[in-house]
Formats: sequence, structure tokens, C-alpha cells
Amino acid sequence: MKKFNYRTTVNINGSLMQLGFRCQLPEEMCHKKIRVQAIFAQRQVDRRFPMEVCIEESENGAQLLADAQIELPYVFRQPPRHKVAITFALWCGTREWTLNDQSFPVQRELFARPEQTGRRNVVTFAGCTIALPFLIARAWFSEGKDLKKAVKKANETVYRLSGYNYSPRQRHTDYFAAKYEQFVSRSRTLSGNQVLFLSERLPEEGGNLQRIRQALSQDPDVEITEFINTHTVDALKKKELRECARKCADARVIVLEDFYPQLHRLHIRPETKVVQLWHACGAFKTFGLTRMGKPGGAPQSSMNHRNYDFVSVSSETIRDIYAEAFAIPTNKVKALGVPRTDALFDWERKRKTREALYEKYPLLRDQKIILFAPTFRGDGNKDAHYPQDAFDLDAFLEKMPEDTACIIKHHPFVHQPVEIPARWQNRALDLTGKDHINDLLLITDLLITDYSSSIFEAAILEVPMLFYAFDEEEYMASRDFYFAYEEMVPGPVTKTFRELCRRASRMVSGQWNPVDEPWIFGEDADGARRPDADHPDDECAEKDLLTRRMERFREAFLSALDGHSTERVAAYIKENYLKNVPESTAEAAADAESGRRWKNEE
Repeated sequence: MKKFNYRTTVNINGSLMQLGFRCQLPEEMCHKKIRVQAIFAQRQVDRRFPMEVCIEESENGAQLLADAQIELPYVFRQPPRHKVAITFALWCGTREWTLNDQSFPVQRELFARPEQTGRRNVVTFAGCTIALPFLIARAWFSEGKDLKKAVKKANETVYRLSGYNYSPRQRHTDYFAAKYEQFVSRSRTLSGNQVLFLSERLPEEGGNLQRIRQALSQDPDVEITEFINTHTVDALKKKELRECARKCADARVIVLEDFYPQLHRLHIRPETKVVQLWHACGAFKTFGLTRMGKPGGAPQSSMNHRNYDFVSVSSETIRDIYAEAFAIPTNKVKALGVPRTDALFDWERKRKTREALYEKYPLLRDQKIILFAPTFRGDGNKDAHYPQDAFDLDAFLEKMPEDTACIIKHHPFVHQPVEIPARWQNRALDLTGKDHINDLLLITDLLITDYSSSIFEAAILEVPMLFYAFDEEEYMASRDFYFAYEEMVPGPVTKTFRELCRRASRMVSGQWNPVDEPWIFGEDADGARRPDADHPDDECAEKDLLTRRMERFREAFLSALDGHSTERVAAYIKENYLKNVPESTAEAAADAESGRRWKNEE
């Protein structure tokens, strides 16, 4: 891989570092999505810090400028014990470019975290309370005169300055943490192999938690327990908070599949390991601590996600992204797969699921199915929506072949009902909040989506995809992606409803000609040529056009998925975190540790 030089700028003022990265971009990287990470490393522990990237064009070529303002005391979860060295990683798409090593050391004393005494906190909190009207007024102007956001920002300011705030969520979290410390002090050591499954949402049938729980429960040496409560921490009763704290204190392994906010307030005992089986495959929209300092993102001082000991992901390519998003060492992220995807490799289950869906919805039988499944717009559950005027179901079906049916499947956060015109009652269904999208993909001939992570499951099943990104620039400004959207997605992108109808009709009817699609021919084509009159029967050329992009997408984001993720993850947990593991699991655990893929026998 080609190496190239770069230069850095460093300015340290107290505990605040201004870090800059400069390099001349190679021609092949111009106009591409570039990511730069500053890597802080002390022996076996590293932290990947995202940098803001800007490209400047000039007569001498393109110059890459990456900058970050870093609060050194919060780079690591625990203050470093050794000298810290800083290096950089540069990514263009899914490729990491090799940089000429120019690491430079930083004294560990600069990472020391200031300690606040209880008296100082209380005094500061009292002062903040007196100044609260001023803080709200200032935030009101900075947040666009939005009172709700202003109050939230003022509350965050008070907490940052004093360690206290006015939030029931914070009070309950502090109570939970205090009870955890109390239970830990009562039992200095762990004696059993208790595995705690922890979630704020009900586990899905065949989901990550259920599959790992089922696999571990087959071992008589493992004790399974759970705390599943759909209430957020501010709504939990003190009795429930104590129960959760006690179970966390007694657990040798805590298993998650999503963000569990109050857990990150704990100083978890060394014997307890936290396993994160993140609910999504691949890496698409930015998340976690990648979004530090951005709207809706956490501050650098946030301890969210940082106490994970093991995160399992769907491919080697995205390990650095999850390490960055969770602010954990890269060696804690392992490409052992996503357990819930095992069902997508179970051919008998897929056959039964298809038949069950046709029995449940007879109008779908013998039809070509278009699944319209966009993600939501908005900041979260409370204001989630999808602009109804963006997709006119009546006009859409008017343009589709007669043997086509359309399933509407909005994100679960979206509660707006979809009106199906009377004349399309036998060709359209709104299944929002009903059947799981992975089941619906089994009968889908064409998936229409935008920025939804369902594209990864669709890619496993090799479902053709069409992308409707009418608001790409607006969405990018608020959320951003890890990769250039139109270069990443495994299908053509449309920006207008008219173009969506035209392409969907051609694709679902088999009249779509991939030769006419410019997205096929670019960096990913690698010289794939168009079939023409001189090569009428050239199957290889056709395969290049139809499958190369999908194959590359699967290799980049899904290479660790083969139907055996549950086995690998369960074996890794047993071998590394539980005592008295039966010898029969040792070989599987060794395979898991090395990241070797198990071939699907089917």
C-alpha cells in the first residue's frame, strides 16, 4: 500500500490540546470521503479520536486539513499510567492508508483529571442555582430561542460545573451508582458464573440477547439472570434501581445489545466484564462518541460506552469505527459476527417464515413485492416522523406493474398512520409496528429505503435495493455518515419521486438495464466493462455489473456473518470471562479469538 507523508501541528494549553493534521492528497483520493483519527496509545490501550476534515483545492492539488480540540483528561476512561504516544489513521472509504510513522509522545501528567471535593461541588451548585435564569437566557439565544433546548443546555452546564443538576434522571442514576457500590462492598469477590442480560427494551424473538442467553443456558455452570425493564432510569422506582444495582454487582458478565445509560456511571469491579452485542450490523450513520460536540452528541467528558470489555461486530473493516464510537481500545472490538443474523442463514426457517407471511397476508402471494422502509426524521422517539408528501402511495402504485404489491414499513418510532387509497386495498399494506422487517425481506423483490440500517440484512439476503434520498444534504448536515453515501450503498440512488417511480418500475419488472447506471462505474467497478454487441453472451461482464458492488458491500461490512455468530460469541464469553469452562468449548473459543470465519455448511 502506498505511503505518504504528513505534518502535524500541536498546541497544548493546560489540559487542552489543539491538534492538526496536514497532508497533500493523492489524486485517487480527491473528491472522496476521508476520515482521520488521532490515536492516543499507552502500551496495549488506545483511543481513536475523530477529527474534523476539510479539503482545500488549489493549483498545486488538494490539501487535507484535519483538526481536533481535545480535552486531555477525558481521552482515556482511567488516567494513563505510562507515557502516551499519538499517531494517526487515515481512511478513504473502507481502505486505510498507510502513513509514514511520526508518533510523538505526550507526558501522562497532562491527562490527569481534576478532582472536585464535595464541598466545592455543593458551593458551585448553589452559585449555579442563583445564576440559573441567566444560564437559561443565554442558552435560549444560542439554541435558536427554543426554551426546551435552552433548559436542557443550562442543566448540562450546571452539571459540568458542579457535578449536580436538576434532572430526575441524574438523581436516579446517582442513587443506582451508590447502591451498586454498597452491594460491591458487601461481597468483595464473585463466586459464581452469573451472566446478567440488561436492557431497556423487550428482547426480540431471535435477537442477540435471546440467542446468546439460549446458548449460555445450555451450560450447567452458567447462571442466567436478567433485568429487562422498558422504563428509562428516571421512571424506575427505587426498589427497581436497587434490584438492578444488586444484579450488576453479582454478575461476572453483563450482556447488552444497546446503550444502557446508567451503567456507564458505575466503576465496575474488575472481575465483571461488560459485553456489548450492538443491535445494528455494519456502520452507516455516525453514532456514539463519534458525534462528540455535534448536535445531539455527548461532550468529551462523557463516560458513555467506555466500560465495554468486548464488542462483537460484523466485519474486520469496521472495528476501528466501533472503537472510535465507544471510545474503547481497538483490541476490545472483535469481528465475531452478530448473533441475530444467524436466522438469515437458516434456510428451513426462511421457508417457514415465507409461507407464514403468505398465509397471514394472502394478497401478497404471487405478487412482486416492493418493501418501502425508510428511516425516521427527527431527533428521536418523541418527534420522529416521515414527511408524508415525500412518498405518494397512490401515484407510486399507478406507475408500477399490475402484479406488484407494496408494503409500507416505517421505523417503529414513527406513529403516523399511512392512508391506503381504496383502489389499492388489494395491493398495499401498512405493516409499521407489526411484522419484523427481517421477515418481510424474505418475500421482498425490491427494497426501497434511504438511510436505514436494514440495507445490511437485505444485502445478506441479496435483495435488490433502490435508494430514495430526496433530502440527502439536509440529513447529512444533521447526522453524517462514515462513508460517502452514494459510493457506499449497494444500489442506485434517486433524488426525486418521479425518478424513484421510473427506476422502481423498471427494476421490479426486470426491464432495468444496469449498463445505464452510472453508480456501477466508478472506483468500485475496477475496470468492469459493459456488455456490448461484441460480447452478447458475456456472463462475466454481466456479473461484474450486477453483483460486484453487492459483493464488495458484503465483504466490507458483513464478512464475519455466516450463520455461526452465536456459537463464536458464546464460546468467546465462556473461554475468556467465565470460570470452569468445559473443555469442549475451548476450540471454538480459540477460533473466535483469532477471528477465523466458520464456513456455512449449507
